[in-house]
Amino acid sequence: MENYVEQYQAKQGGVTLHTWTDVQGWKKENFYITGVPGTPIPSWFREVLRQKHLSDIAAFPYSPSCFYD
Repeated sequence: MENYVEQYQAKQGGVTLHTWTDVQGWKKENFYITGVPGTPIPSWFREVLRQKHLSDIAAFPYSPSCFYD
């Protein structure tokens, strides 16, 4: 069982964060959130990241690529 977080460029310049747990090849516990770059990530989504033992993200990145640099 592995946990993941990905980012996608959203329409209108936003960024979508997607987290899920891979259980035997199936995506379980999917959560998506879209926001404006530079704005704070809501606490409920940050709690999901903590529960999945993923790195905390305090604010929406300015582009999906900057998260992975």
